Amino acid sequence: MVLTPFNQPAIDDPKLLEEQVQSIPWKRAAEPSEIGRLAVFLASADSDYVTGATYFMDGGLMRNLGQGA
Repeated sequence: MVLTPFNQPAIDDPKLLEEQVQSIPWKRAAEPSEIGRLAVFLASADSDYVTGATYFMDGGLMRNLGQGA
């Protein structure tokens, strides 16, 4: 979950937002800037040796789901 207009209903409803983030191990939604920082890194020379990588930016949700949560 990223705090963007796509998720506006949850952003506007504190109870719904709390319900949504309970499944995320970090217990919070992502800020758009957190996603942007990865994009900047991948577009920079700092990532020149990165090949075939998958980055999960989900606050640990994928790991949590993988364990049957």
